[in-house]
Amino acid sequence: MPKLSGQSLVCDSSSLISITDSCFVHVFYFLKRKFKGSFLIPDSVEYECVERPMQMKMHALHAIRLKRAILDGAITLSPLSSSRESNEIKWIANNIFYASGTPLRLLHDGEADMLALAVETGVSNVLIDERTTRMLCEDPESLRKHLEDELSRPITVDEKNLSAFSRLTKGMRFFRSSELLLLAYEKGYFREYGELEQDAIEASLYRLKYAGCAVGMGEVEDYVEDHIRN
Repeated sequence: MPKLSGQSLVCDSSSLISITDSCFVHVFYFLKRKFKGSFLIPDSVEYECVERPMQMKMHALHAIRLKRAILDGAITLSPLSSSRESNEIKWIANNIFYASGTPLRLLHDGEADMLALAVETGVSNVLIDERTTRMLCEDPESLRKHLEDELSRPITVDEKNLSAFSRLTKGMRFFRSSELLLLAYEKGYFREYGELEQDAIEASLYRLKYAGCAVGMGEVEDYVEDHIRN
């Protein structure tokens, strides 16, 4: 699990949805009290995980939970001062990998805005469950190989754009909702379960996995062995 540098995190909708769908929205309140930083989101992330799902009965509950967290100040809405940085990040990212000469669209508005907010605010910690964006930032070569397997065709790389994207995201540290929950566990979030504390965090990690967190079964088992049952 990466160590949390600084005190604030910029959050993507993928992690917010995983956490709230798993009934852990109060982790934001809990960690907000433990740290001096903030959980920051741009307008587009609020739209993706609050405003739009509020109009769909199937997804309205997690949207209401997140809206309440924003109103309570546990999550902070932080609009971008300009769309320039986001547009640049999105254009570069979506012109890195090519399949049969066609650029692959990898980043959408929320993810581009989230990365742009991290750049604009100087916050190096990014909370994101979405696998593609995280791999593009952390391990683009593994992403290229994954795309080749998925699309069954060669994937070429625009090295100039890849270098530009790497410079823009240099120094960012990526966390998933599973790692945020482990941080809360280490700070005592599950202590009220008493002798069932370890069982509670283990079950919660699996719940996050099935709620959409891009964490493998082996990773969960390693988390449990290294951080819980040691």
